[in-house]
Formats: sequence, structure tokens, C-alpha cells
Amino acid sequence: MPGKNTRRTGSEMEKIAAGYLAAQGVRILESNFRTREAEIDLIGRQGRTLLFVEVKARRKNGKSGTGAEAVGPVKQRRICRCADYYMHGKGIDPYNTSIRFDVIEIRMESGTDEPGEQPDPAYEVHWIRDAFSYISYKRTGPAWRVW
Repeated sequence: MPGKNTRRTGSEMEKIAAGYLAAQGVRILESNFRTREAEIDLIGRQGRTLLFVEVKARRKNGKSGTGAEAVGPVKQRRICRCADYYMHGKGIDPYNTSIRFDVIEIRMESGTDEPGEQPDPAYEVHWIRDAFSYISYKRTGPAWRVW
């Protein structure tokens, strides 16, 4: 939509998602972890499981599909690659760590992110656990993983 500030809306939705996850017992470790290839919106820990969470905001009456549908195979592969970088940088052994890829879908009332309007508190949060499985990064050379 013209004039819509998607970055601001995305940041607000990520804060809502982080609050929701925290209320469910997830300890948020990082937000907006970036590499040159991708970004992971939220990284958290629930018990012994490391969570990589993609946050997707959608209008309730919109035609853009669900948040989970917006995380297709290419996006999934990029998130997995970014997760590899995170774990490698933190010294986390992925073979001995339980990891999970989740999607938080936030359904908003229409018009909640128009310029000059206050965000409408009417939204629904859906936590899709295990939204997708790890997808290895395929390249023509040797495998990237160094551990």
C-alpha cells in the first residue's frame, strides 16, 4: 500500500511476538540476527530447545495468504543458513542441540498500519511450532559446516 511503513510495522509485530513468546516461557536471546544472506527475526530458548522464529504479519481480511505460506522453500533455506552462522558464531554444536524453526503469524485488523493512525490493538497471534525442518545449504563445493 502506498505510504505504508512496513519496517515500523514489522518492528512492532516482532515486539508483539517476542512478548507473546516470553509469556509462553521462551527466553528471547536475540532479535533481528542478520547475515549478508538473511535475517532471523527472533532467536530464543525454550527449555533445552533453541528456537529460530520468523514473524509474519498479515491482515485478517487480506489476500496475501497466511504467514506460514509466506515462508517458502527459498526463505526457509536462507533462515537455516543464517541459523548455521548463529550457531557457529556462538560455538553451539547443532548435532548435540535440539533446534526448531517456528513461525509466528500475527493477523491484524485492516488498516492497522496506515500513516498517522495508532496501531490497532486488535490482532491474533498464532504460534506455528516446527513450521519447517532444517534444509541444508546446497552448493557445488564442499559442505560449509566446519564442525
